[in-house]
Amino acid sequence: MKQTFTIKESRHLPPHLRFLLHSLYPSQRVPNLFSLPPKCLVYTGWLGDNLVAAVTVDYRDLHTTHQIRLADAAYKDTTSLRGLIDRVLYQFHSQVRQKTTVSLNVRNERNLQRLDPFTAIGFTSHLESTVYDLPLLPFRKHTFAQWQICLEHPDTYGVWSSTRNQYARLLPGALPVSERTVDEWHQKQGAFHLLKRDGAVVGTMYSRIECSRLHIHELHMTCNSSTVREGVSFLQQSSYIKMKTLQDVKVTVTSLQPSVRDALLIQKATRTPVSTYTLLKELTPYPSA
Repeated sequence: MKQTFTIKESRHLPPHLRFLLHSLYPSQRVPNLFSLPPKCLVYTGWLGDNLVAAVTVDYRDLHTTHQIRLADAAYKDTTSLRGLIDRVLYQFHSQVRQKTTVSLNVRNERNLQRLDPFTAIGFTSHLESTVYDLPLLPFRKHTFAQWQICLEHPDTYGVWSSTRNQYARLLPGALPVSERTVDEWHQKQGAFHLLKRDGAVVGTMYSRIECSRLHIHELHMTCNSSTVREGVSFLQQSSYIKMKTLQDVKVTVTSLQPSVRDALLIQKATRTPVSTYTLLKELTPYPSA
């Protein structure tokens, strides 16, 4: 007998069914179901009594910057995840008052062979984000005197985000960040920097120190390839001198940032298996009756 596919929001699951989420996710990636922010929900997909897919829906910016973020996707097969996402977006569509961008972040795992299931429901493959390990090297060049890495403070976060958002579609996640997002990153001990060369802003950076590792989650530079390489070299040297307790530095770059990626490789960075696809879809309001 054919099993029926249903979706359920995790808060409405009895405890013994909610626990099944731990079998769907790797242990370090299970969403914290008991401390989700308001307007963040975990939806689950079921084939009969079998849990087959789950995704986190963040719609905090739906009515301000008109964005919905789908992340923490887990699934037994991509067809189930596609069905779950399609039904979840159908539920939210009635709340759309202006054109809204939906982003879907899904890890590039072995069982994700093709993105066709997601493009079939209107998503467009936009970029792939990849994590690189950048070694810390003890060197200094005279040209480093031209560079500054400026730590931003809450009263200058607006300048940082405005500069960063000009290049949002090139960065991991591919969406502009709101004041709320920046404040949330700040509360999670995130650091925001402007990169300057000869006093002029040439880039932005967002990073966090995680378990003795500096993870640069975003790095963008608006200069030619040789200057980008010098900037990456400057970051290596700065990290070595100022953060001697660090074990290593991880840098996330996207497939739309070839100059940064190439500079990392020239500076002896190595690619890790961790990568994520970002797909985008536009929702438009239903026409008035």
